[in-house]
Amino acid sequence: MSEDTGGMSLADTRRQVLALSATVGIVLIAIVMIAVYGMYRLDSAVSATQTELDRLTTLADDARIAQVTFKTQIQEWKNTLLRGYKAEDYAAYHSAFLTRRAEVHKRLDDLETAAKELDFPTADLAALQTHHDDLDAAYDEALKLFRAEDPLSIRAVDQYVRGKDRPLNEAFDKVVAQAQAFADDRRNLLHQRIAEVSRSVQRTLWISLAIGFAFLFLAVFMAMRAIRK
Repeated sequence: MSEDTGGMSLADTRRQVLALSATVGIVLIAIVMIAVYGMYRLDSAVSATQTELDRLTTLADDARIAQVTFKTQIQEWKNTLLRGYKAEDYAAYHSAFLTRRAEVHKRLDDLETAAKELDFPTADLAALQTHHDDLDAAYDEALKLFRAEDPLSIRAVDQYVRGKDRPLNEAFDKVVAQAQAFADDRRNLLHQRIAEVSRSVQRTLWISLAIGFAFLFLAVFMAMRAIRK
């Protein structure tokens, strides 16, 4: 024996309720999936942005460190001339000078590699490397004039390279400033990109919620209408 509810059997009513429940479940699952995808998309964007921000920071830091290392190289050059009047001292200071010189070369090479990966202009950096090579060659030639037993030979050495490090210092200043400005500009762009992704995810979530609730309202309306017939 079946019961009747406003012209609809109890079995039909149950089917309508089950269909409505299934619809609610499907809509909720769809909303949750959209929300999870949105969070995944935002998290991926944040992760990629953080990686690039770290690389930009490294680029600017490496430029400054290369300049500081170059200044240390110049100091070791001065130590070689002023304190290398004994053979063992000369060997120690000149070795330190060569070590710093090699370190500058390596840092400039690493900086060039990072610059290319980040699309940082490398023209001034390449010119800087050329100037550094030229200065190193001048130092090597100047040292041929150095005589530990002759204090006056320092003057000849100094005269040979005097002022040649100044243009290189200025070139370092330029590259460091460019690297910092490039990093700052790219950071601003990355922050804007994250903000846009966040707004896009929010819009997608709100639209999906609106569509979901509209669909639920329609489903409820149709179910109640069918039950009342």
